[in-house]
Amino acid sequence: MAGLEEDLKIIIDPPGPREYLLAEFPAGRRVRITGHRGGRMLRARLLAMGLNLGREVEVIQNNRGLIIVGVNGGRLALGRGISQKILAEPVLPLLTDQSSG
Repeated sequence: MAGLEEDLKIIIDPPGPREYLLAEFPAGRRVRITGHRGGRMLRARLLAMGLNLGREVEVIQNNRGLIIVGVNGGRLALGRGISQKILAEPVLPLLTDQSSG
């Protein structure tokens, strides 16, 4: 039975980056927009703000009511409702080679 449970765990919880709600990220975290939970109007609103799929943004402030994100050198304030509809994944920092200098 243990083998079957392990196989199911791999299928249900695949390794790799997971999607989270933008509202869940702490300040200082860099994330990539991966999707949204909404319809056409939400998508149009996000595109108008520059929050298109694949865009990397930095969470500047998250005080559980208002989220401020850095986009294209500017800042956007998002309410709790819209930030809970935006899906994102953490951006892993690039590894730099310290041996060559």
